[in-house]
Amino acid sequence: MGGLLGGVGNVVNAAAGAVAGGNGGGGAAGGDFQAMMDQLKQTYQESMQKSMELRRLQVDQNTQKKVADERVQ
Repeated sequence: MGGLLGGVGNVVNAAAGAVAGGNGGGGAAGGDFQAMMDQLKQTYQESMQKSMELRRLQVDQNTQKKVADERVQ
């Protein structure tokens, strides 16, 4: 998970640098910014998928624990 967040941080920092750099680069800077935003969106989607998978696994584990606890009683 740390690598994923590090990747998001790098994309955000690069995007902030592109914005802070002004419009001196013209169309190329705009294209770079768009590419960084696309990468950020992709990273966010991957993060959400992993988060949903983790939540599903937690629910499954809790369900199994409840069943095991009921068997003991």
